[in-house]
Amino acid sequence: MKKKDNMEANTTFKDYQERLMTILRFFDNLCREYKIEYTVLDGTLLGAVRHQGMIPWDGDVDVAVTPSELRKLKKVFDNYEGRYYLNCVPGHFYKGKNRTHDFPTLTAKIIDKKCSSGIFGIDVFTIDFLGDDYKYAQETIAKYKLYHKYASLTTSFHIPEGPLTLKKFIAIILYPILKPFSKVATPFFERSFVRFREERIDNNSEDCKYFTIQPYLNRFGIEENTFLRDGYIDMQFGELMVKAAKNFDAYLVPTYGDYMKLPPEDKRVPYPSMDILTNCIFED
Repeated sequence: MKKKDNMEANTTFKDYQERLMTILRFFDNLCREYKIEYTVLDGTLLGAVRHQGMIPWDGDVDVAVTPSELRKLKKVFDNYEGRYYLNCVPGHFYKGKNRTHDFPTLTAKIIDKKCSSGIFGIDVFTIDFLGDDYKYAQETIAKYKLYHKYASLTTSFHIPEGPLTLKKFIAIILYPILKPFSKVATPFFERSFVRFREERIDNNSEDCKYFTIQPYLNRFGIEENTFLRDGYIDMQFGELMVKAAKNFDAYLVPTYGDYMKLPPEDKRVPYPSMDILTNCIFED
């Protein structure tokens, strides 16, 4: 019988980080084997630069790839049948016991099949090229944010984990109505979003003037396309060497400002919280 590891019973926040490091090691090995370029991103990039590893209170791993590299990654996962799977729009969902579509999100995620919660994995964002016209780039960002807004009504619609809140209470009331609707709406949403990317993003040259990353999260807007100007470098990340954009300032400065300065102690709060992590059950 497979042993189930309950996060609440015998796992600390650091143990959770180590599990994420295992997925990151797998991802990095896969990318190096198949010559897929990527950069660590967000707190993972900041951790590599400032801490040479994970930020002690960060339980989230983010990476980013260009559209062409994401296509290569999808193709690799089409022929991969191991412990992890790639969840992204469209398709590429793992169908296991007690698991249906996790979330057709605007990003991709590499998830551990042996974890009961889709929250456990590493986020794979796209580095989106927006052309040379600033007005065109603004219009693209506006549509991007609209897609992100309506993504919550697709199969990603779910009852939030954790204690009962107003948001969770409303989700419980609406679940019987919105869940069937989400299953019907998802294929239409996916086709529309893929068409949007093909028309406005994926065909833009990587040498264009403007780019963005995850604009729907309001963390990074339209910027001059210099992030990948100097290519990629290897950076120390705990016991691993990971890939990072050599010109990492082009992302860290507009995202964090003075990123080498530590936040106040009261802001160093573990994310995700242990309330959420206790719902993660692993089959080893």
